[in-house]
Amino acid sequence: MEYPAIRIQPGPANYYSYPGALEKLLAFFTNEQLSSALWIHGKRAGEAAESYIRQVFQDSRTNSFLLTDHCTHEIVDGLARDFEDVPLVVGIGGGSVQDTAKALAAKRDIPFVAIPTIAATCAAWTPLSVWYDGSGKALGYEMFRQGAFLVLVEPRIICAAPPVYLQAGLADTIAKWYEARLLSSGVDHLPHTAVLGLEVARTIKDVLLAQGAQAFSDQASGTVSSAFIEVVDAIVAGGGLVGGLGEKYTRVAAAHALHNGMSVLPATHDKLHGTKVAYGLLVQSALEHDKDGLEVLYEKFIELGLPVSFRDLGVDPTDAGQIDAVIAATLVPHESIHLLPFPVDASRLRDAILEVEDFPQTHATNARRRIK
Repeated sequence: MEYPAIRIQPGPANYYSYPGALEKLLAFFTNEQLSSALWIHGKRAGEAAESYIRQVFQDSRTNSFLLTDHCTHEIVDGLARDFEDVPLVVGIGGGSVQDTAKALAAKRDIPFVAIPTIAATCAAWTPLSVWYDGSGKALGYEMFRQGAFLVLVEPRIICAAPPVYLQAGLADTIAKWYEARLLSSGVDHLPHTAVLGLEVARTIKDVLLAQGAQAFSDQASGTVSSAFIEVVDAIVAGGGLVGGLGEKYTRVAAAHALHNGMSVLPATHDKLHGTKVAYGLLVQSALEHDKDGLEVLYEKFIELGLPVSFRDLGVDPTDAGQIDAVIAATLVPHESIHLLPFPVDASRLRDAILEVEDFPQTHATNARRRIK
């Protein structure tokens, strides 16, 4: 029997997650290395992390770059030219910052340190970057030879972030199980590492569905509880580990393809990755005719304040031109929707979208709570 080829990239070399984790910077790097590093950060992320970073690094000569856009080839190429002598890249922020920092580190073949300030994605863990063009349209992702050398998660910073980021991270990570389950179905003999990836996906899905609401409550009160830290680690570490173990059998499918398809609409550009994936996951459930799964996710997303319709994402579902544009972009040949174990064409995708949009009228769900 021919054994399927698979590439395992489990994650970063070192991962620390606890109050005070940023102190570990000096356990791995000297003051001289840190003062010569390039620090890429978002505006709010830099401000949020400043007091924690100051405890281990106070040199004002730090190279610093404020990222105000998505990860693009133009930005990464420009940084490679402008900072050609830095020995280390540190990313402080969310997914766009981490993707830019790791892409630059890969281009320069230097170490990368991730300091996530939100738990919206597993970007700090995964050895890949999602590329966008200058208009905000997703172009695809690129895998690198290695991931971060060091990931430092300070839960007090993440707890102080706006709750919408935790919402997005929950949705993006819950999707890992539902997409992986489909990608691995019908395979005669799954590699054992893919089986492990599936079990991780199932475990973190159960953790998030069971403890997500408690984590939100604890965040609202400013409490860094065990439930909050477990949810953060499930998103940042668990979400990344799924794809690293299972590779093509546990990565992205229709939910993420819908996310990419929606990126052609300017109205969605201010919506977070995970919130768009949440809607894509509902459509994926409709595509596979999983009515029970659609019901469970629909009601859980309402409870968690996640989007359950195009309107929740700022898109008019009665605008045929916009819906056609999303469908066309979702179905381009290279998109992950074509990895599903059944064919999807424009007609089937449109029917699934309409099923999700009509769900409140066809199902006995009375309460609706739109995402803030």
